[in-house]
Amino acid sequence: MAPNPFLTTGVLIAGTVAAMRKRTVDSSRVELLHAPETATINGESLLEIIKDECPSLADPEHGRFVPSLLLPTADLQTCYNAICERFGRPRIVKYERELITTEDGGTIGLDWSPPFEQLPPDNRPIVVLSHGLSGGSQETYVQLTVKQLTSEPYNFRTVVVNYRGCAGVKLTTHVLYNGGFTSDYSFALNHIHSRFPQSSLIGIGYSLGANLITKYVGEQGSACLLSAAISVCNPYDLAASSDAIEVPTLRNKHVYTPAMLLGLMHLYRRHQKAIEAGPIKFDTEAIANIKRLREFDDLITSRAFGYKDSTDYYTKCSCAQFMPNICIPFLAISSLDDPVCPEKIIPRDTFRSNPYLILALTEHGGHLGYHESLSSSWYPRPIAEFCVAISRRT
Repeated sequence: MAPNPFLTTGVLIAGTVAAMRKRTVDSSRVELLHAPETATINGESLLEIIKDECPSLADPEHGRFVPSLLLPTADLQTCYNAICERFGRPRIVKYERELITTEDGGTIGLDWSPPFEQLPPDNRPIVVLSHGLSGGSQETYVQLTVKQLTSEPYNFRTVVVNYRGCAGVKLTTHVLYNGGFTSDYSFALNHIHSRFPQSSLIGIGYSLGANLITKYVGEQGSACLLSAAISVCNPYDLAASSDAIEVPTLRNKHVYTPAMLLGLMHLYRRHQKAIEAGPIKFDTEAIANIKRLREFDDLITSRAFGYKDSTDYYTKCSCAQFMPNICIPFLAISSLDDPVCPEKIIPRDTFRSNPYLILALTEHGGHLGYHESLSSSWYPRPIAEFCVAISRRT
């Protein structure tokens, strides 16, 4: 009997898929990088706490990330959130917004979830989330984490810090925010702490927001209001990350740079009148012709915040230099195939020397991707497990 071509094709495809999955599983284990002896939390080693209570990071069977077969590459992992939002931004969680005013008249939007009508004030731990570049509480990667943290069995209270001008927050000063503008983050944390003085606080930051909260934790040292912090897809070195995005590859030229600039320029144009009403004079003609992220930071960010140029801004605001001073439990999650925050800029020596730091490295995941399927992501699980483990001890 002649072989059935459809059956043969199906078997070949199934075999290929199986082989792809085997290769992916074999390279999917999470690698933990840390000091030879990690810090003790109430007499327990931080590493042992993770091994005992964070199976998504340390369990031999569950401590792995396997990307969806439909999203097998770093670029697909990275772009999938944007693709979903382009065709209808998902509303996964419900927020209640609180607006707070900084000492210089700036406005920060705090999006609480669950809303207080659903979860009245109490003393449970609060997880404070910080979004990435030109983002906000509506971003899919933020909502997925909030949903995980507020659901059974975790039941945390969460609040997303939406910085000046972001996520529908009105810009009430002439400056927006940047990756090292920790004064607004500190102001928000102090407000949250004053409102819930008996609740422990855990901070999470994504991408540029990860750089910001990491810098804050290092600046604060032992005076930090957070009991722990989590960094997801941190750029660590803003100059090196910017350089990586501007390497003249097809994906950088036609995908990443345009997408990031689109968000930044939209933010600038939406608040242009307020920004230009301040004392800083901007070169509007040059701004209209911006083609690179460094140009945005040269012409807008550095001028608005008093830096000499983008190099000065990147140098002073990159978080890696502050990490040796961190002295609270700190979990960082990074993927080796991140196209925005490449492997070479991860400060491995710092993770090996500071006993409070734990780095969870995955082979795959892209930038803020980690899609196990088209409807779920991996990173909310280890985040939730870590938050529970630390909150039990603080």
